[in-house]
Amino acid sequence: MRRAVALALGLTLAGCMAAAAPKSLTASEHNDLGVAYFERGETQRAVREFERALALSPGWARALVNLGDARLALGEGDRAIDAYQHAVRADPADTAAANNLAWALLQDPVRWPEAEAIIDSALARHPEPRGYYLDTLGALRLRKGDNRGALEAFRAALADRAVSAGSARALVLEHAAEAHARLGDPHAAARCRALAAQERGEAGSGAASNAGGRAPVGARVGVC
Repeated sequence: MRRAVALALGLTLAGCMAAAAPKSLTASEHNDLGVAYFERGETQRAVREFERALALSPGWARALVNLGDARLALGEGDRAIDAYQHAVRADPADTAAANNLAWALLQDPVRWPEAEAIIDSALARHPEPRGYYLDTLGALRLRKGDNRGALEAFRAALADRAVSAGSARALVLEHAAEAHARLGDPHAAARCRALAAQERGEAGSGAASNAGGRAPVGARVGVC
């Protein structure tokens, strides 16, 4: 989900400032407000703003992806998948939308095999940052029971600069821990979980805000 702009549009998170004749918001403004709500954890309000954006601009892929993210955060898997599918149809070149769709499908106990063709197709287009896509690939391999292949995918994801620190790295480390556990290596699994907890602690102290500009820490890359 894209970062919200500063909302220097006369908005507050509670809505428009009081005025005699409040102006109508554009689709882009509704989307930006939804992103701000989402980042504050006000997910239901974010959904309403994304839906308003789409009412004004039907088929807008970015708003559809944002709506899918919010729906998934609310546990509404089917509705999230529907939003992502609409986004992919609206913009077939958007590999990030495809990755999100694959991830949402992996959460479905019946439809998860549909994710394989989608993530394979996305990876074939050499997307960046690749680490996020490799994490989805690893999750797919875990679902298929290919635990060794999953661990290889997670290790490759951890070597990507995009997941060098913070909550993104913590998530991949947790996935790698699951792969190690399934491979019968509880010590490696525990090590990965400890590293994940460390990363989450750093993210909580503000390290995640500049994670995109930090170089990978050599001792951590591939440690799991």
